[in-house]
Amino acid sequence: MLAGGSGTRLWPRSRSRLPKHVISLAPDGRSLLRHAYDRAARLGGAVLVVTAVRQAAQVLAALPELEPERLLLEPEPRGTGPALAWAAMTALQLHPQAVMVSLHADHYMPDEAATTRALLSAAAWASQSDVLISIGLEPTWAAPGLGYVEAGAELPRPAELGPALPLLKGLGFVEKPGPDQAQEMLSSGHCFWNTGLFSWRAELFLNEMTRHAPEVVGAVRDAILSQDQGTDAFASAWAKVPSGVVERLVLERSSKLAVLPAQLSWIDLGSFLDLYRAALDAGEGDGRENVVRGDALLLESHRTYVDAAGKRLVVVVGGEELAVIDTEDAVLVCPLSRVQEMTRVVAELRARGRTELL
Repeated sequence: MLAGGSGTRLWPRSRSRLPKHVISLAPDGRSLLRHAYDRAARLGGAVLVVTAVRQAAQVLAALPELEPERLLLEPEPRGTGPALAWAAMTALQLHPQAVMVSLHADHYMPDEAATTRALLSAAAWASQSDVLISIGLEPTWAAPGLGYVEAGAELPRPAELGPALPLLKGLGFVEKPGPDQAQEMLSSGHCFWNTGLFSWRAELFLNEMTRHAPEVVGAVRDAILSQDQGTDAFASAWAKVPSGVVERLVLERSSKLAVLPAQLSWIDLGSFLDLYRAALDAGEGDGRENVVRGDALLLESHRTYVDAAGKRLVVVVGGEELAVIDTEDAVLVCPLSRVQEMTRVVAELRARGRTELL
């Protein structure tokens, strides 16, 4: 499970000292980390959590049942490719035929039955076939801000597979296409949203990564085999690991890519607009499609999201499609259509030396 992000698009609720996956953002009041861990635990087997060193205490506090040795602590983020390589090496130490399922700690998937079926199907295929599986979500609209994975013909089912979902030949990825290309991909009927959910045999993944990104595998192996994590020596060794996402390092280059299409409720809660839509879907909105968390009073307002986490009353009069986020040391007021610009806000605060707010 990957749980090392800082969630800058959710500033000021998410900070480097309090990242989004450990705070209560899901509609049911639980953290996204708790959701993800429970999702992994339903699959059986060992759960490994890759996170940042600075988040270790928070992760262990949120997941008291997690054994500390199952926590892989990155001194600094190097991307999903190195993180998954480290997880694969650790998985092989636990079991020589280990099958991995890669989950993100900041995804919200409320349909537990459909999600578990898709993940178990992917794991079953991975155990029976030499494939690197990407779970693709059937798109419902031409979203230009998401990644896509293209699929071809259905692959033959192994005799011992069991009742798993069908698997398709993978043809490649397209990251955040423009509106026109996104519409073409939607119309094609054979392109799926890239959920970032993957499954493969750990040995196969490392073999493919060694073939296509040997410098990454070598640097990760040098770091984890020669030093103890948490030491300055390990941090120095980890700093030499090249950065990269798993799609570009391995999956786009491998002939073994496969796509498992799934129909499930999946939201990457990466912005306040995502949180607002998830809350509406969960039935939290009022008659004017406002969503309120905390102590707030809305008058003559429509389609407005208020998160009053600052322990004081927040009043909005005449709000239209706004995000109003109140914390103890910062207040954000922003049109819901512009919440993706929080990374710009964080960059400006850093440039002005306001690191105490980050």
